[in-house]
Amino acid sequence: MDIKQGLASIAAAGLLAGMASGTAAQDVEMLSSGATAQWRMFSESDATTYLVDMASILRNGDEASVRIARVSKRLEAGDYHHVVDQFGVRCGAGETRVETSSDIAEDGVTADTYAADEPWTPAPRNSFDEAVKEMACGEKEPSRAPFETIRAWIDAGRP
Repeated sequence: MDIKQGLASIAAAGLLAGMASGTAAQDVEMLSSGATAQWRMFSESDATTYLVDMASILRNGDEASVRIARVSKRLEAGDYHHVVDQFGVRCGAGETRVETSSDIAEDGVTADTYAADEPWTPAPRNSFDEAVKEMACGEKEPSRAPFETIRAWIDAGRP
């Protein structure tokens, strides 16, 4: 076995070991910057809980982006299915839009990501979109404890 084959075998074994131990990366929940995610619950309805990843907020001038997770309250224990939306925000204009949406499968791994292709719309006062705008633009921050993954939040009993 040459060096290239040996390195490929080591890499494959590491990947398989990670998958076998249940620690496969939830790629949509990982930040490209290497920063630890900070998922915090900020809103809920009868059927859904909404969490924001405060560590995902990126600001560029008057625009910002942030990740929001939608988690059903009707999931069985061990079901990690949820949706993560990447929102774009125009702070000064008070506008938001969903840029991408990622379906996370029952095992907690990304099943599909697609472009939402939504237009910019005003965030009405006291609305869900206004809360997203306020968090992305640094105006407000949820008081709930942060979790590194949605899976960790679910496993902790959805506090």
